[in-house]
Amino acid sequence: MSTMVLGGGYAGVMAANRLASNGETVTLVTPSPWFVERIRLHAVAAGLRGDARVPLAALVDARVAVMDDRAVRIADDGVLLASGERLDFETLVYAVGSGGPGDGRAHHVATLDGARRLRAALVERPDAAVTVVGAGLTGIELAAALRVAGRTVRLVTATVPDGRATRTHLLELERLGVRVETGRTVDVDGLVDDGRDIVVAATGFTASSLAADSDLPTDAHGRLVVDEHLTVPGAPRILGAGDGVHVLGRYAAHLRPACATAMPLGAHAADVVRARRDGVRPAPFTLGYVARCVDLGGGRGHVQLVRGDDSERRVAVTGRAGGLVKEGICRMTLRWLAAAQRYSWSGRVRPVRAVEPVPSAQ
Repeated sequence: MSTMVLGGGYAGVMAANRLASNGETVTLVTPSPWFVERIRLHAVAAGLRGDARVPLAALVDARVAVMDDRAVRIADDGVLLASGERLDFETLVYAVGSGGPGDGRAHHVATLDGARRLRAALVERPDAAVTVVGAGLTGIELAAALRVAGRTVRLVTATVPDGRATRTHLLELERLGVRVETGRTVDVDGLVDDGRDIVVAATGFTASSLAADSDLPTDAHGRLVVDEHLTVPGAPRILGAGDGVHVLGRYAAHLRPACATAMPLGAHAADVVRARRDGVRPAPFTLGYVARCVDLGGGRGHVQLVRGDDSERRVAVTGRAGGLVKEGICRMTLRWLAAAQRYSWSGRVRPVRAVEPVPSAQ
């Protein structure tokens, strides 16, 4: 069975490698010969790390055919590429990921280009303060990295995520000298227009428009909708994995955008393809989280142990020990991708009672 994988991120590389290990004929379509360690982009932007790229050839199974191109539209049995070429497929794995928030006026670190643009702005304006909007994990890590790099940093957030972990993160930022302003709604465009600070939006990600452009079902955020077998309703040849998909069903309400989600999704998509080939009914996708890891700068980190549904346990690894664990996990992601066939994850999570309705196609 021939399978095409769109996207060379955590989900796409995992899916392609696992498919190849399963004996499938695989084509990976990605617009770059590099794999980007997205979990390190905050450090690149702050100037603490020179690069976050790894040659794709060092990670991708030699049996995978890699095409340097980008999909612009998906049909029932073929994909139109930016080069003008059209490729047929028997099965497709949609793993195109996500990009930066908003309209691009503020800086972001959701992509390598975004991190590089922020780095260039910081170099061009060495005395400018930085305002980071958003107190999610990306905002926390970026604010810490910028402060460690010697910048004057303010973190502004309208809401503070629940839990002890976030309170710990904010206290650590204040210890570093970051000015933390909570409960405050700001106009990001207004901050950009003001011009005094370099402004970074860390308020979330935006989905690729590819699914909507292809008349596939999407949610309100433009993410491709898939069922609990990661299959697009009404388009059984197409599966989805990674940040760019919205998984429906009993086991998906707790899923969050992260490489800790993308890699299991990519692996399970490959397993669904294999099950179909073997005439076996595929299992639903389940993921039980284990921890949330945050880089707090200067070799310090916070590793919050969690239950399968991502709710906090009472145990965390902090300080320099937390930094060592965080760095170890970052390094392990590359090993897991390269050894995709042996990769496994916890599937222990309680199902929710309500099942979301399938959104209509855009």
